[in-house]
Amino acid sequence: MFLFTITIYFASIYLIYFKDYQVKKIISIIAGLGLSISIFLSTDFTKQYLIYLIIIYIGSIFVKLSFKFLRNIVQSIDHRRKFTICFSYVFLYILALFLIINMTDATWLKWLYFLVFFILDFYYFHFFSWSKNENKKQSKNEEWEEAITFAIIAATLIHVFFIQPFTIPTSSMENNMQVGDFLLVSKVNYGANIPNTPLFMPFMHQKIPGTNTPSYSKLIQLGYNRLPGFQTIKNNDIVVFNFPADSLRTDMPFDKKMNYVKRCVGIAGDSLQIINQDIYINNTKSDTHIEKQFQYIIVPNDSVHISNNIMQNVEQLLIENDIETYAQYRSNRGVENLIKPSKRKKTEKKLRSNLKNTGLFVVFITKKEKDIIEKRIEKWFVFKQELMTKNLFPKSVKNEWTLDNYGPIYIPKRGDILDLTISNIHFYRTIIEKYEHNTINISDNSIYINDIKTNSYEIKMNYYWMVGDNRHNSEDSRVWGFVPENHVVGKPIFTWLSLNYNALNKESIKSKLGIIRWHKLFTTINQAGKQKSYLIHFLIFLLLIKLITRFGKKNKS
Repeated sequence: MFLFTITIYFASIYLIYFKDYQVKKIISIIAGLGLSISIFLSTDFTKQYLIYLIIIYIGSIFVKLSFKFLRNIVQSIDHRRKFTICFSYVFLYILALFLIINMTDATWLKWLYFLVFFILDFYYFHFFSWSKNENKKQSKNEEWEEAITFAIIAATLIHVFFIQPFTIPTSSMENNMQVGDFLLVSKVNYGANIPNTPLFMPFMHQKIPGTNTPSYSKLIQLGYNRLPGFQTIKNNDIVVFNFPADSLRTDMPFDKKMNYVKRCVGIAGDSLQIINQDIYINNTKSDTHIEKQFQYIIVPNDSVHISNNIMQNVEQLLIENDIETYAQYRSNRGVENLIKPSKRKKTEKKLRSNLKNTGLFVVFITKKEKDIIEKRIEKWFVFKQELMTKNLFPKSVKNEWTLDNYGPIYIPKRGDILDLTISNIHFYRTIIEKYEHNTINISDNSIYINDIKTNSYEIKMNYYWMVGDNRHNSEDSRVWGFVPENHVVGKPIFTWLSLNYNALNKESIKSKLGIIRWHKLFTTINQAGKQKSYLIHFLIFLLLIKLITRFGKKNKS
C-alpha cells in the first residue's frame, strides 16, 4: 500500500507542476481513489492509504525545507562573516555550557542546550520574526508549509521533552485513575529522557496507525541519557514508564515499548514485602493512605431461592455503581464463561446462543464499597475472596508467594555491589542480562558474567517496583519484576478530560449523560489520589479573554 500511495503522490505532483492540473481536481481524484479502495478492498486499506498520503506529504515538506536550510548555509559560506559568526556562537556557547556543567555539577543547565536552536533560527530558519523590518516574500503555499513545519517541530519538542498526553487504557489503577481518563504527563519532574531512538515519526509511538509498519528506525541508538529533573521518584508516586517485559519478547528499543502507569511502591535501595495485602517498605507499612481495590466473588446464598429478576437487579446495581464486574453465564450447551455484563448481547450474537446468569459475579472494589454492596444484597448473596494463581516474579523460583503475600525482595540501586549466589541469581538475572546487557552462564554451581567467574555484580542503574492500585487486577512488578530507571517516562500531573464509557450501559437517560466525569475535568493528580479541580478557573480565564478581546475591539473602533 505504501508503494501504491507514493506512486499516486508523485503522479499528482507531476500533474500539478508539469501538466497544470488544478489542485482541487487532483484532491477529488485522490478522494475518489480512497472511496474505490474502501468499496472494492476494505476500510483498513483506505485508512492506510490516507495515513501514508498525509505522512508522505508532510515528509516532502520537511525534505523541501531541509534542502532550503542547507542551501542557505551553503550560500552563507560566500558571506563568510555571517557563517563564521553563527557557528562561532554555536561552538563557543556549547563549549562554555559544557565546561560550566562539568565544573559546577549543575546538571539543570543542560536544558540551556535548547537555546542553540534559537541561534540557528536567528541566522537561517527565520521561524520567528527577529526584526520588524524583516520582509519575507513568500507565496501562500510556502507560508503554509513553514507554518506546518514549525507547528510539528514545536509540538514534537514539547511532546518529547516537556508534556506528553496519555490515556488510561485499563483498570489497573482504579479507584484513583479510571479507564477513560485523559492525562498530561510531565517529563520535567523526573527529567526528560533524551530519545534513544531519534529517527521516529512525530506523535507515533510504536506503529503507524492502521498499519503494522514501525513508526521508527533502529538505525541510530543513542543509549540512555536523561536531562535533569527537579525531583526524584518517591515512594507511592504515580509514574508512567515503558513496559519493561516488552524487551523479553521482541527486540524493541526501550523508549518505544508500550507505556504503562502504576504506583511506585518501592524505590531503589528499598526492601519490600507484602503481608496480608499491605505493603511494607523496610519493615514499615507504607500504603495506608491509598485507596486500593481487591477482587471479591459474589455467589448465591444456597439457603435462599433467587429469581432471575433479582439476579438482573444485582447485575444492574453493579453497573449503576460503576463497579468493574464479570458475571458467569451459561450457554445453551452448558458452557460457562466469565463475561462483562455490558458485553452479554454481543457475546450471544457471536455464540448464537442465549446466555443465562448463574448468579456468580467477580467484582473489583475497595473494602469500603464492599461493605456497602454487601449490606444491600446479603439476603441473597455471599461475598468470598478467592484468587486465581499467577506465575509471579521470579518465574524460575518455586515458592509460596501470592499477590497478597509476597517477598521480601530487595530493589537494587546504582552502585550496589550484589553478592550473587545460585539461590538469588534468579532475582537479578533479568537486570544483569536484559537491562545492563551482560551475559550470564551458570555451570557447576558457579556464576559466569561475560565469561568471567564471579560472585558479585555492581548495579549500573536505579530500579523501581511498580504496583497497580487495583491490586488483584493489575499486571505489575509482582509478575514481571523490576523497572529500570531508563524506562521511566514521567509523572502524571493533570486530568483534562474523563469519559465514563460504562454510563452508556445504564438505564436512565440522566445516568447515560454521566459519560463525562465532570468532577475530574481539569484536576491535578497527587500520590494520594486526591484531586483539585481547576475547571472553574479555566472557564473564568476564557471569559476574561473574551471580555478583553471585545473591549479591545471597541476601543479600536
